[in-house]
Amino acid sequence: MQKQVYTKKDIVRRTSYKFERYTKDELKVVLDCFLNVVKDMFIEDKDRIHLEIRNFGTFDIIPTKIRKNARNPRTKEKVVIQPRKKITFKPSKIIKKYIYKSRLVD
Repeated sequence: MQKQVYTKKDIVRRTSYKFERYTKDELKVVLDCFLNVVKDMFIEDKDRIHLEIRNFGTFDIIPTKIRKNARNPRTKEKVVIQPRKKITFKPSKIIKKYIYKSRLVD
C-alpha cells in the first residue's frame, strides 16, 4: 500500500471548500499564523508543555534524562546520551474512533 502525503497546500484547499467566503490566500495566512503560534508554544523555555486541541488531540513535550549506560549497537561502545526534549501526540477519542473503527467491536 502506498502512503498518501498531504501538504499545507492540501489543507488550505480543503479548508477553502468548507469556507467559500474566504480565499485560499486568506486561509493560507490563517494556517501559517496558527502553525507559527503552535511552533512558538513548543519552543518555549519550559520543562513540560501540554498543548490540547479539543476533538483533535494533545501534544506533550517531555524532557528526557541523561542516559549514561547506553551502547552503540554496532561497536558495543558505551555512549552518553544527553538530556533532550521529546514530543508525543495522543489523538482524541473522536480521531481514535475513525482510525481504529475496523478494530472496534460493537
